[in-house]
Amino acid sequence: MNKVAAYFSSLKDYNASFWMLSIHMFLFFSSFNMLIPEMNEYITTLGGADYKWMILGLWTIAAAISRPLSGKIADNVSRKSVMYFGVAVSVIISFLYPFFITVTGFLMLRFLHGFSTGFQPTGATALVADVIPQGKRGEAMGIFGVTIALGFSMGQFMGSIVKSAAGIDGLFITVGILGLVSMVMIFFISEDKKAIEQNAAERGYTTFFQKVIPRLDELIGPEVAQPAIITFIYTNITAIYFFMVPEVSTYLGIENKGAFFGINIFIVIAVRFASGKLVDKIGARKNIMAGLITLMIATMITGTAQNPTQFMISALVFGAGTAIISPAVMAWTADLSNPKYKGRGMGTMFIMLELGFLSGNYFTQLIYNNQEGNVFNAFFFGFSMCGAALIYMFFTRRTRQAIYN
Repeated sequence: MNKVAAYFSSLKDYNASFWMLSIHMFLFFSSFNMLIPEMNEYITTLGGADYKWMILGLWTIAAAISRPLSGKIADNVSRKSVMYFGVAVSVIISFLYPFFITVTGFLMLRFLHGFSTGFQPTGATALVADVIPQGKRGEAMGIFGVTIALGFSMGQFMGSIVKSAAGIDGLFITVGILGLVSMVMIFFISEDKKAIEQNAAERGYTTFFQKVIPRLDELIGPEVAQPAIITFIYTNITAIYFFMVPEVSTYLGIENKGAFFGINIFIVIAVRFASGKLVDKIGARKNIMAGLITLMIATMITGTAQNPTQFMISALVFGAGTAIISPAVMAWTADLSNPKYKGRGMGTMFIMLELGFLSGNYFTQLIYNNQEGNVFNAFFFGFSMCGAALIYMFFTRRTRQAIYN
């Protein structure tokens, strides 16, 4: 009990902006994630069953394209302006979905919608890195990650419920309204622009054009190469789950296609808090390796699921794996990022995240091919990717550990 009391007492170290930003992230991630469980079925009804991978694929292409620009703006103009733009895009596109009822129109909107996550998370993660206390980066990223995970899980869980109650158009409208609420929250988050203005001045940026358009050396942060590579690999696995969970849910007769993600909410909360503190104590590498092993176990359980019970058990294992890895990667990236170019560092990580989603979705569609008999093969692909990540961590440990941990 003393440890629990001490932990909650330590939360007083975080200011109001940190908590407001965390609530904002919960609402924003809840909004667009509500669409994911129903999009495979929706594009099928439009006649585009063979284009399921593009639902997230086009989204991630747009997000990856926008990362360098959003990182530059976050570093030299304002973190909050990047967030406002990202949320505004999400809100507008959500309200437009009911008016574009062809495969081409829908996929075009999915591409445009991707600019929302190309901007908002870049600004938000750079901003949270500014406001967290020294020596608590892992714990702070764990808390911050919990709000994102809650939004992600709650959104997916509620998506099918809202669609059943209000129809697909009602789902699109609900997503837009939630996005609007999250946008209002940004107004109450404080931002210290002195460091940003100083950074722009030191770089010799005097015009708005210079502050916004990225130069070659600002596109990618080489200092965050290792966490970026791990991000690419483990988001391939997440993409497999995004793609396959609605499909497997249908095969197993589970009506709520988001139940898989809804059931792991509590374990994600518990594990993220614990893993965040462990990052501060034992470093990111050990956390990440433990998370990768957990994901390997999850892919095998999910890929061989023959009934809803086994499928939901795999949801808990998958949730634990991602909850271990995510705060470790975010904290690792924040630690390695050049303090003057946090937006660039976070943007680099998110570019690899988007490319991981693109890769995972494309190869899952290729392997799965809308055939129930290929479900195991799709998850075995994820198992193999986790193994590759573990090998990478092992062979880079001796040469990089002294620098990065």
